[in-house]
Amino acid sequence: MGIKDSLGESKKFLLLAVGLLVVCVLVVFAMKQGLYSPTDGLLEKKETYSQPDFVLEGEYDYSILITTVYGDITIDLYEDIAPQNVNSLLFLIGERYYEGLTFHKVIKNFVIQAGDTKGDGSGDPGYIVEKENLVDFKDYSVGMANASQFFIVLPNSSKQTFNGVYPVVGEVSKGFAVLDSIQKVEVDRDYRPVNDILIKSIQIREE
Repeated sequence: MGIKDSLGESKKFLLLAVGLLVVCVLVVFAMKQGLYSPTDGLLEKKETYSQPDFVLEGEYDYSILITTVYGDITIDLYEDIAPQNVNSLLFLIGERYYEGLTFHKVIKNFVIQAGDTKGDGSGDPGYIVEKENLVDFKDYSVGMANASQFFIVLPNSSKQTFNGVYPVVGEVSKGFAVLDSIQKVEVDRDYRPVNDILIKSIQIREE
């Protein structure tokens, strides 16, 4: 290969590298502006249901392990006092409904929320569940915003926003450091994290 051919190949490689760099910069910019999310296509594929199958078994004490990109969160569920809401949650977990979804709302010292297929707070699984256990929330209580969306109340939050309005379905028992890390992420003006906080999986534990 001559010197001219070598220079030509180098120029092609350089142009390709510059092109890839430009694409990467544009993708990062779009993600920061909220114009693109790597999970956008995934969110559109979730099924809807007319009603949940009844999967709750009375002899078990249920908890769930949420694996996120920031670490694990364990939640003890109140299946005895909020059976319909807990059943809906367990049914959707069994359907792998939450895998690939995000914590779409993060408000520091207030709440983090997940379980929305649309990522904007308006998604649901296609059915509604009766509100149960409308008691006062406390730090790290877990509530249901609708049949699929759940939220975790953070310390220093005003509980009056939730009390008597949303079902209390459980409380966090492990993963407090993970929650602290999540609440510190950068968010846009709608409190949506600039970089997606993915739910990798949720495991049901029966004791």
